[in-house]
Amino acid sequence: MMSAMDPPLQERVYLGLKADYLAGHFVPGKRIDIQDLANRHHSSKTPVREAAFIFVGEGLFIHHEDGGFLVPVLEPAELIPLLRWHMQLVLASTSDLKEPALRRALQQGSNNAGNRSAVAFAARAMEIFTSLAEAGGNKQASIDIRRLNERLHYTRIADAVEPKSAERELSALTSPLAADFRKALRRRIETYHLRKILHQQQIVETATA
Repeated sequence: MMSAMDPPLQERVYLGLKADYLAGHFVPGKRIDIQDLANRHHSSKTPVREAAFIFVGEGLFIHHEDGGFLVPVLEPAELIPLLRWHMQLVLASTSDLKEPALRRALQQGSNNAGNRSAVAFAARAMEIFTSLAEAGGNKQASIDIRRLNERLHYTRIADAVEPKSAERELSALTSPLAADFRKALRRRIETYHLRKILHQQQIVETATA
């Protein structure tokens, strides 16, 4: 909910910070400079703090131990359930879709192919999954999936530092080639998530070995 102090300003700052977040402007684990953001968005620090508190509620920011805010570094114990829940929601929201609707959603979600930055790959993954969710017609599922994608955004940026690997991963997910497209897409969605879950489990096992 936006603050009553100045709705147009508050909304502008909130949307500006969300654009900064999605553009990879922040460094996970590093304290955010509220004054810098206020200068960036031509406002005082108060609406920036108000927007940051909303981000905390959305799981995008956490409070810094010395005051202020930061983008959290998600550990395996947090990432694994997020990935599992995201996979289940995407599969459920697309379970009744016919092949033409699935193909249109994937095409819409892949419109930004060509930009090979880590942020662009993360954004493409977000749009692929949110397009699939929106095609399902369940508004609440679409909202929940987009919010989960936003929480996973910086993890995906970190995962996409190798462009060839990131491109191969998204291409495998969205390939139009399949004898039974609906079944193939379901398998691809599961494979995409289970590969990332396995990687996080291996991190845990290495740390405890």
